[in-house]
Amino acid sequence: MWWRLIFISGLAAVGCAQKQPVAEKSTAVQSAEQLERKANLAYSKGDAITAAKDYQTASNVYQSLAMVNEFALAQISLARIDSDDGRIVQALAHVNYFLRQAYQGAPISDSTKLLANGRAAALYLQQQDLSSADASLASAEALCVPTCSAIAALETLRANWYLASGNAAAAQAKADRAYASATTAVDKANALRTLAQSRMALGALDQATSDAKQALQTDQTLGLAKRVITDLDLLVSIYTKANNSQKANEYKELSHSAQMALHQLSGK
Repeated sequence: MWWRLIFISGLAAVGCAQKQPVAEKSTAVQSAEQLERKANLAYSKGDAITAAKDYQTASNVYQSLAMVNEFALAQISLARIDSDDGRIVQALAHVNYFLRQAYQGAPISDSTKLLANGRAAALYLQQQDLSSADASLASAEALCVPTCSAIAALETLRANWYLASGNAAAAQAKADRAYASATTAVDKANALRTLAQSRMALGALDQATSDAKQALQTDQTLGLAKRVITDLDLLVSIYTKANNSQKANEYKELSHSAQMALHQLSGK
């Protein structure tokens, strides 16, 4: 991140004579970080129960050590699970609580504020509250000027905002930029998914199909079960719009089978 580069440059200017000892992380902190990594993996595989448990345990450790920023990050991750389970109001309450804390002077980093604003924007989009989504997204974008590691994710989120606003052409243009700026497979798949939705809305069904299939292939390779199901459902919608009932039914069956398997894996 850019702030880390600036920080490192500042240290270099001090000189070797004032070299400071490197502080080692405690066992508690290392355990909490490991729990978060496990939770991230469990969530990506669709195991929300394990993910929630590990995020909460990590959160408790950070809170006991008064590590406000790390506590906020873990709680924001829990808010994502709340939203997946339909508890959008509760998820927003958690995210907005930390945003209020941050703007009241709590030691919460700009990168965490960016994540919280982006999460709030996504939640407001789920509620179809476009005005609040726009405000939260604008706050996140302002923290990513001129650029940051989250630029592709923010551009994809803005493209989704355009889609929800009924401006498919602007959504396509923004999703194109998101794909061009993406540096990870996850960001590329997300941009491709939004590109497919935009092109479907514009009637460019062949291109939409190609984008959705690329997103599907990437998500399958990454092992992201929930996103695979989203991709399959998107292909159902595209083929339905193209009046290709055979293909639509094929992908509908695949989506149903994937959902059933995911429920079994997650113990639901």
